[in-house]
Amino acid sequence: MTRAESKERTRQRLLAEAQRLFRERGYAATSLEQIAEAAEVTKGAIYGHFASKEDLMLSALEAAPAPDYSATLNDESQPLRERLAQFGRAVAADEPGDTEELAMYLEFFAALLRAPDALRRYSSGRERRLRQLADTDGGDSGDSGALTAGVTPVQAWAIGQAMLVGLQIEKRLSPRLVTPEVFERAFSLLAGLDQEQ
Repeated sequence: MTRAESKERTRQRLLAEAQRLFRERGYAATSLEQIAEAAEVTKGAIYGHFASKEDLMLSALEAAPAPDYSATLNDESQPLRERLAQFGRAVAADEPGDTEELAMYLEFFAALLRAPDALRRYSSGRERRLRQLADTDGGDSGDSGALTAGVTPVQAWAIGQAMLVGLQIEKRLSPRLVTPEVFERAFSLLAGLDQEQ
């Protein structure tokens, strides 16, 4: 094994252990020492690959596969309103992720708000992903296309992402109120942005 291969293997082990421990214990409760121990390296080895705990978390998030919402929502054989309603029902029924994962993300978002450089990096990647989804959706991210009220496709994706995250949080805080029907109705309302119903 070459030095470069060994270094990449160590990096991948660190990312895998960081993902596991952040999810199991939470972002704040997981130390770099714990990650190094789980990956069977020294804490110094972490700094050979990552500048900080935030950098390690961002890299772990970037390494995780992104959900392919566009595949679910771009079936043009059905009206957009029905596609979004089906997506809302599926999300509510499948409960993507779990409570521990959601808690980890919320902790990390709070830490990001206090780390301007990490926040800029995360925001840039998130905006790039939303633009890719909007482009996949058949619209130029700067063109309002068939959307109402001057809403661009990328803005519609951002609204949908915000609704998805908010509903997932509320479902755990108020499970008797935030039912699959609420998810379906919320995404049906989002479909109301499309003028071509």
